[in-house]
Parts: sequence; C-alpha cells; structure tokens
Amino acid sequence: MGGNRYHAVGAGVSPDVGSAGWNRLGNDRDPPGGPAGCETRPISSRRNHTARRNAMTPPLHAPERGVALVVVLWVLLVLSLLIGGFAFTMHVETQVASYSRKALKAESLARSGIEMARVELLEHSKKPAEAQFEALNQLWAANKERYVNHALGEGTFNVTVVDEESRLPINQLDEEQLHRLLHLLDAELLDADVVVDSILDWIDGDDLHRLNGAETDYYKALPTPYRAKNGPLHRVEELLLIRGVTPELFHGLPATDRRAARPGLKDLFTTDSSGRININTAPAIVLQTAFNLDEPRVAAVLERRNGSDGILGTEDDHPFRTVDEFFREFGPVDPAEQKAWQRWASVRSTRFRVTATGEVGGVRRTITAILARTVNDYEVLAWMPAPGGQP
Repeated sequence: MGGNRYHAVGAGVSPDVGSAGWNRLGNDRDPPGGPAGCETRPISSRRNHTARRNAMTPPLHAPERGVALVVVLWVLLVLSLLIGGFAFTMHVETQVASYSRKALKAESLARSGIEMARVELLEHSKKPAEAQFEALNQLWAANKERYVNHALGEGTFNVTVVDEESRLPINQLDEEQLHRLLHLLDAELLDADVVVDSILDWIDGDDLHRLNGAETDYYKALPTPYRAKNGPLHRVEELLLIRGVTPELFHGLPATDRRAARPGLKDLFTTDSSGRININTAPAIVLQTAFNLDEPRVAAVLERRNGSDGILGTEDDHPFRTVDEFFREFGPVDPAEQKAWQRWASVRSTRFRVTATGEVGGVRRTITAILARTVNDYEVLAWMPAPGGQP
C-alpha cells in the first residue's frame, strides 16, 4: 500500500495522531482520503464519541453522593423537628406564664373584694340609724355598685355577703330542733332518727351510743376507718363524715317539675356564728326550726319583715329594730317559751361570710372569708380559697 499506511479505525490498533488530523502510521504523503478500504475519522468525532460513552457510564463515586444526600435530608428533618418542638414548648410556656399572671391578678381582685365588703361593714357600723340592727336591705348586704361586676385594673370582682347569724348553730342545737329541721326537709323518719342521733353522738364527749347513733366502733369498721370526733364541729363539711348524712342531704336538691328546690345542711348550719339567730336575715326554715313557728305565724313574720313585694333585701323591707318589737308582734304567751326565744333571738349580727370572685381574661379565683366584728374593726376568723377558683 506504498510507504504510507493508514490505520483502519476499529482494527484494534491505537492510531497515531498526525499534524493533518488523520489517523495514520507513517508520513503524510498519501492523500487525505487514505488508501482504499480504510475508514478514517476526524479527532473531534472520536472525542465526541468518548464523551458520550463517559456520560452514559456513572462515575465511581456516585454511591457516596447518594449517601451524603440521604444524610443531609435526615439532618434537615431532625433540625425541623427540634425547631418545631422548641417553638411548641415556647408557646406552651408562654400560655402557662400568661395563665399564671392572670390567676395571680384574679386572686388579688378576690382579695380586693373581701376588703370592699369589710369597708362596707365598717361604714355600716358608723351609721347611727342602722348600727343597732342588721338587715338585708342595708348596703353591707346589697351594694350592687360595689359588689356586682366591680371593674378594677384589668378585671372585675363580684362579692356576696351572708350573715352567719342567719343560720343555725349546729353545735348548740338540741334533739328536738334537729328533728324539726329534718322533718321540714322531708327526710324519712328512719333516716332522720339516724342522722339526729349520729350528729349528737359525734358532738358529745363520750363513746356511749344513742339508740340510732354511731360512735368510734362504727366508724372504725368502715373501709376507710376513722374515729368519732366527740367534740364540736369546726367546719360544716365535717357533717359528711357522720353516719346518715348523704351528699344529697348535705348539698341539697335542685327544683324539678314535681318539687321545689330543697336547701342542704351546708346552707342552713354554721360553726362560726355567735350562737344567736338574727330574725331580720334568717330564712323561714331557720325561724321554724329555732322558734318552733307554725306556717301561719312564720308567714306573718315574713310578710311584716319582707315588705309589700315579699322579697327580702329590697328597699320596702320593714326589719325589726329590737327583739322586743318582734316579741310584741309574734312572741309566745307561755313564759317558758318566751325564755327559749330570748335564748335565740337577736337583731344584731357579729359574723359574716364574705365570698369574692376575681376574674381576669376568663381566669377566676374565689376566696371565702369569715369576718368577725371587734370593737372598731373586723378580724378574719377563716380564710378559704376555693379549689380551682370556683365557689
């Protein structure tokens, strides 16, 4: 084939690259077309073919790149979870801190309500026209401007004042009065006997059983044993420990289509009064229990005391200013009964139950305090924050 030899591409021999850009084995004297039968390619075409082949073949480090991508995605996921958890924690802590601030302010408002009632009671004691008797139409009991939705700072407070002398002193009632009360509450005869005897056994200082009562041996046999107190009650809630006193009897029952609402023992008894009963503030059932008034006589007392509208605590009330005034109009003729009435009857009150509820941003706190009259002030006998802020 002469002195110049052209290499056929694909023959398996690596070509030499000449200055003319052809594959050849020799000099460049032969024409660019090369000898017949030999296939020649430009260098640029061969490079393009090699590049395409390399592009189709994955590099040796591709698996390492995939692992790195997965690791990065996991790191991003973990960081996202951490950031989200941190943001949620901060949100919860912010809400808790906000609730705590509102609760503290609500409690302060409730304390302010207690002080407001105390001021009203002090102002009442300095009014000559009213200082000699207490009635529910006086401002200490019915000051709506100061007691109802009183705005202060960021919230409000509401106050109710209850005369403790309008309730029955549980530690001083006798058997007849207890039976009379339970009869008025429509308690069954057998249940009434058990409740009365058990209350008296709880209060007395011995371990001797009354016929239907209970002492320490009975309470020791209960699933959760405890001893009979054998002493006066310090809180009305102790009644729930006494045999026969059910939650319904203690808390009362709401009104239904077939019966009127029935008050509970917690609303009728007190352990914090002076032992007297204010005839101006006591409800009908207390007057009937303490003074053994029949229905016509107690109705006459209420009509005289409550005024023409028949509602206690309104402007048209006509309260008794002295006990003698009450006796002259409704007192018994029998001297022995008169003496018993004098033991209980009063128009003065010295103990008051004040319940104040403060509210800030929907958060409520309630405090109940028992205030006792002193010479020139009122001292706190009991301080009872309500669990959960509810009364």
